[in-house]
Amino acid sequence: MTRRGDAVSVVIPTIGRSSLRQAVESALRQTVPPAEVIVVLDRDCVPDVPDTDAVRVIKTAGAQGPSRAKHLGVEAALGDVIALLDDDDVWRPEKLERQLAAAPADAEWVLSCRFRRLLDGGEPVVGPRTLLDPLEPVAPYLFEMRERQAFNMVQTSTLVFPRALTQKVPLSVAAGSIHDDPKWLMEVRRANPRLPIIQLPDPLVDIVWTAVSVSRAGIDRSAEYIDWGVRELGGESPRVRGDYMLTSAVGSALGAGSVRGVTRSIAAGVRYGRPGSLAWASAAKSLARLGTQRLTRGQR
Repeated sequence: MTRRGDAVSVVIPTIGRSSLRQAVESALRQTVPPAEVIVVLDRDCVPDVPDTDAVRVIKTAGAQGPSRAKHLGVEAALGDVIALLDDDDVWRPEKLERQLAAAPADAEWVLSCRFRRLLDGGEPVVGPRTLLDPLEPVAPYLFEMRERQAFNMVQTSTLVFPRALTQKVPLSVAAGSIHDDPKWLMEVRRANPRLPIIQLPDPLVDIVWTAVSVSRAGIDRSAEYIDWGVRELGGESPRVRGDYMLTSAVGSALGAGSVRGVTRSIAAGVRYGRPGSLAWASAAKSLARLGTQRLTRGQR
């Protein structure tokens, strides 16, 4: 079994953004240093990374998407433990040490933790508000709306797991896929209901949102979210499917200012699920916000 002293390979998929160096340095500064940091470059460019033998750069064929890049990084890893890190996030120095100390010695596991979300110098927001119970089903935790303005998630840069687990449950490799990490966690839970997914209560990762990061939400991908929900949540409860449509799919449309996308997502929630009252309240708020935005633009 994998234990605390085993070698850790950090996998960072990237398109060469300027934030990459800071992410890599946060991995190298760990109080329990990783054996290697694998930077998986998904664009034809020269990445800015520290000059050290601990950092390896490998390349995809180009424009493969983060899922495929992560998969290639895991395949290339030499360590027994994989830790994922997005190229615009930063680890606290004690992150790996704290997580590995919490790993069970007699079973496979997935480790996560809380994070701090930073948005252009504003006050940090710590999430998730509610932690996932170690043996809790993943889909209801992620997609049922149980509290107002709560965001339950198992964020990519918090994830640590034995490399052997990906041989039993491979990572998603679909280019441009939506919810690739949630899908993998759902598949892990279905394959082994007794495998613990452990979220530490302390925020050990900083998710740095900039104007560029937020701008990625400016495209209405609600149709893709709906398709994903129909395909991947078919075995879940009507509440899970309905809440997902009225939050995740509606959220994509709202970020793009698409009334059509919001109404399409609400219709999908009714057709494929049975949304709860909080999800209905959230969808109504989204419609009201869009109406206000359109009215404001019309008065200019």
